[in-house]
Amino acid sequence: MKKLLSKLLLMGLLCFFGELSFAQQHTQTIRGRVIDKDTQMPLIGATIALLQEGDLNGTVTDFDGYFKLENIPVGRRDLSISYLGYEPVVLNSIMVTSGKELVLNIDMIESAVAMQEVVVKAELDKAETLNEMATVSARSFSVEETGRYAGSYFDPARMAQNYAGVAVGSGDDLANDIIVRGNSPMGVLWRLEGIEIPNPNHFGAMGNSGGGISMLSSSILSNSDFYTGAFPAEFGNAQSSVFDLNMRNGNNEKREFSLMLGLLGMEGSMEGPFSKNSKASYLINARYATLAALGELGLNPVGDVLPTYQDVSFKFHLPTKKWGNFDLWGLGGSNRAYEEPVADQTVWQSDDDRWGFNERQKVGTVGLSHRILLSDRSYLRTVVAASSNTYTEDEYWLDETKDYALHLDEETKTSNNTYRISSTYNHKFDARNTIRTGLILSHLAFDFTYDEDEGEGLTRYFDNQGEMQFFQAFAHWKHRFNEDWTLNAGVHYSQLLLNDNYSIEPRAALSWQVNSNQKLSLAAGVHSRMEHPAAYLFEGTLPNGRVHTPARHLELSKSLHTVLGYDYRIADNLRLKAELYYQYLYDVPIESDPNSLGSLLNAIDIWDIIGAQDVVNEGTGVNYGLDLTVEKFFSNSYYFLATGSIYESKYTPANGETYNTAFNGNYQLNLLGGKEFKIGRKRNNIFGLNGKFILAGGRRQFPIDLDASREAGYTVYIADQPYNARVGTYYRFDMGVSYRINAKKVTHTIMLDIQNVTNRLNVFNSFYSAGAQGIVSNYQTGLFPVFNYRVEF
Repeated sequence: MKKLLSKLLLMGLLCFFGELSFAQQHTQTIRGRVIDKDTQMPLIGATIALLQEGDLNGTVTDFDGYFKLENIPVGRRDLSISYLGYEPVVLNSIMVTSGKELVLNIDMIESAVAMQEVVVKAELDKAETLNEMATVSARSFSVEETGRYAGSYFDPARMAQNYAGVAVGSGDDLANDIIVRGNSPMGVLWRLEGIEIPNPNHFGAMGNSGGGISMLSSSILSNSDFYTGAFPAEFGNAQSSVFDLNMRNGNNEKREFSLMLGLLGMEGSMEGPFSKNSKASYLINARYATLAALGELGLNPVGDVLPTYQDVSFKFHLPTKKWGNFDLWGLGGSNRAYEEPVADQTVWQSDDDRWGFNERQKVGTVGLSHRILLSDRSYLRTVVAASSNTYTEDEYWLDETKDYALHLDEETKTSNNTYRISSTYNHKFDARNTIRTGLILSHLAFDFTYDEDEGEGLTRYFDNQGEMQFFQAFAHWKHRFNEDWTLNAGVHYSQLLLNDNYSIEPRAALSWQVNSNQKLSLAAGVHSRMEHPAAYLFEGTLPNGRVHTPARHLELSKSLHTVLGYDYRIADNLRLKAELYYQYLYDVPIESDPNSLGSLLNAIDIWDIIGAQDVVNEGTGVNYGLDLTVEKFFSNSYYFLATGSIYESKYTPANGETYNTAFNGNYQLNLLGGKEFKIGRKRNNIFGLNGKFILAGGRRQFPIDLDASREAGYTVYIADQPYNARVGTYYRFDMGVSYRINAKKVTHTIMLDIQNVTNRLNVFNSFYSAGAQGIVSNYQTGLFPVFNYRVEF
């Protein structure tokens, strides 16, 4: 794969030097399809109007809903779509480049009032979700935003950290796991192409939802939705947030390529039609990355650890005339992090220098999606997917008495295989009423072994295998009383077949369009979550001799979400949004021992609860707060986004007392924005400048008893005050600079993204140092630059 990417990159550089031109006005094609958002039926004769340099350029959709606008000058363009009896759509400042055609899929909503000629106007909410059943605590995001926002690195999870209610994660600058409204990152649901998938991040721990960087390249993603609470009825098995991601279809008329080279590695993608006589298309992306380049510059943020990763993603879109559309898609990646000790005793400064480790992980999902229109008002969508996640870790030391022979000290092997099928039926009775129902069945297989050397070779402490099934069903009704009032109501059912524990989850949301500029929304609902299979199936003896028994009786943890939302459109492209929320969590797994202060609400991954004994679903928790957003959508060559959150996150263990959770940051403020400048004789090229500032409450930990630590010679925590100490205030400034060059049929982009420009060293944790006779700290990543060169042709 590295050789293929190198050859493609050489082709791109030849294009850069051979075809670069500044004197010619470059153009591109905009095309796409317009469909009914509820039924997915094509809309025939919809009007597409594009304003370019004061001239109106337009067309109408054909019998299958397709349209094409040719010879459109490159740069930011505004597109409006209107259709008799439907609410108009306005797309502002969409990017048109010379390197690739712009292919759009546009959904329109039928007006709830009698059919009449509608007037094109800007919509109230440019961040409206793709899912028409969503009401509050949800927004869509574009692929462009993942690359434009400073410090996002084309990563959906890092981009979501800019939204209200989302904290900086577990406080690790190198991780993209997210904390939503005080919840653990274990409560995030990842969906791709309409079905749940394993954590799609490199270097993700078992049971966690984040990692070092996303496996999903921006080259293959389409616009997607992100939810922070009170989810629609179709979403289950989630407590804190939902990423509902979509892959785009490849260009079915023209072959196109993109390449990117940077300090982290290289990436290449290709797409095009299978044949000229078919609308079928392919899209393939491959990446290989390493931090070795940063290490050569003396900027390796992980010390002597050497991380590498690679991934491949693809989508084959196969439409048929009678049997609907088929999509074969997949995502797979592997990563490795290792540290090799030097086989030379004379350079060792402590016993730790003889130790090394080697972590390997492989994650993959392949799926087949099918969508068929059953009538002009209904469709059926079915998705089947198979996923695999394997993780292996070895810890070893070098024996200098035996010619530095490698001595294995610990070995961990984990394997998770999941098979899922989901089927959804959607029917639109009329402009006011739509129903959506569905079934989801999951089969999960788990295999875990753990060996440790206690002086006489490796001893096996855990050898677990098991299987379990999880069943879900949902029904959702959307009713529009008129253009101002909309009701979304439904129920989600979840059942863990391992122990027949189930959850019936009613949900409802009501929105009121007060006037053309203001909207009020109220949503409430019950949500549940199944734990990682390891929580139910772990069985064995811990190295300290403690026997761990499986918790097959463990119930689904649950929560009640309530959200009150207010939207105010200050101007056409300026919005104020406020959400007041309250989340009550119950049936939370905790230890029955009243002396234990542990709770699953404080866990980052499954390893945090492996040692738990006599687990019962008697814990509770509460999250409440206020999220504020002021957003200037991209127009007139600039944008800004200001988000703020004030919140509390508490939990109650077996002793009945209430404490801060590990994720109770209390507050977070994000300020980001950017400006673009047209450059060049024909103003074909664009220079972009983006910045972001983050201010947040620092990581929480147990307070340190300094006197007891000095007496003991090591860190002694105050055990009855969990997470009552904060390591300090967290803040940093990120900056991104880009230069996009539109040459003839080729687009070149040079990007420099710098995380933590001021090299602020935020505290990661604090501990007692016997050498310093006091409390010292470990610090997070300082200045972290990422340079990329991208070419599209």
